Amino acid sequence: MDLYFISVIAFFAVLAILLIVDRKNIEVNNYVLFMRRTQRGRGIIERIASWNESFWNKIGTVSSIVGIAGMVFAFVFIGYVFSQQLVGPPTAEGPALVLPSPRGDTVARPGVIAVPFWEWIIAILVLVIVHEGMHGIMVKNVKSNIKSLGLALFAVIPGAFVEPDEEDLNQKSWKDQIKVYSAGSFGNFGMALLVILFMNFAFLPAFTIQSVGFVGYVNATEYGMESFPAEEVNLTSPIMSMSGQRTRSFDEFLEIMDRYEPGDEITVETMESNFTFSLAENPDNPGEPFMGISGVSETYVLKGRYRNTRAGSTLDFLRNLFSWMFVLNLGIGIMNLLPLKPLDGGLILESLSEKFYPKKSEDIVRVVSGLSLLMLLMTLAISFMV
Repeated sequence: MDLYFISVIAFFAVLAILLIVDRKNIEVNNYVLFMRRTQRGRGIIERIASWNESFWNKIGTVSSIVGIAGMVFAFVFIGYVFSQQLVGPPTAEGPALVLPSPRGDTVARPGVIAVPFWEWIIAILVLVIVHEGMHGIMVKNVKSNIKSLGLALFAVIPGAFVEPDEEDLNQKSWKDQIKVYSAGSFGNFGMALLVILFMNFAFLPAFTIQSVGFVGYVNATEYGMESFPAEEVNLTSPIMSMSGQRTRSFDEFLEIMDRYEPGDEITVETMESNFTFSLAENPDNPGEPFMGISGVSETYVLKGRYRNTRAGSTLDFLRNLFSWMFVLNLGIGIMNLLPLKPLDGGLILESLSEKFYPKKSEDIVRVVSGLSLLMLLMTLAISFMV
């Protein structure tokens, strides 16, 4: 019995019951978007926005600069990936859909990454609350009105929204509008920064130790061979030590390997067992020793006292959760700044073009949005076909 899958089913069962019970207060758009408007939370946003207005003014200025720079970066990034896809061999590098999986492990496919459901759902909720909360704070900071706020469900993706009074916001200066539009992604970048600082300076030092991991084995058939040593002995990851010397980093891994010659025997200690085998010769660099592993990088594993315990399982869950909180806040924050309406980047472009090129504003927004959408869809489509 897969308890993880059952917990996911239970979540959607509870969600369905709540939708049915509260159906009179729920708006349904196009059969997939469910919205529950409320005034709850408005007071919290207003209190936060009224605290030290000078501070929020400065945050708004910085977020505007970051938002404009991020819009340019997102457009250039998509353009670069798209051009590489066209001129070079097809590659899966670039944007990918990050979707929830009912399984407890991460599965990567061309163009799609399936993340364990609970890590995904919690990370998305934090992302949306931060994003929409920052929008709301900045709406109040520029002395505009919040029309409504509430909860939303797009298909199976839960979220929240802050709906500004668009007529009132359109009367504000272009600088104030950009403060509002850029605030969401800026909040996501701030959250990503906080998560990575917490991970590197608190969580990882307290509960984990460094080691060296690898993604898989090098395909020996491409070199006219049956297999390389690592695959022959079924070497597992991560590597804790080599011939009795701890491997805490990629540099240490290389330093130890440099002491050996092809044909030398080496003992590799991993989390599961010890493996002794003879090194092969690197087919790409003759004369160098070779295990036959790919994607070698530094990684972290739980300290011994936490392994195979309930506490260890919780720590593993939190580590994965924090990792995805960082990735999603950073990645979605950037993609949200793509100059494509109705994304925030498109709204920023619209405000800028109306200020500096009012007669050509509509054409600029339409052309840039269309080009952004085309490049985004094409890069995703090519990634799916790899």
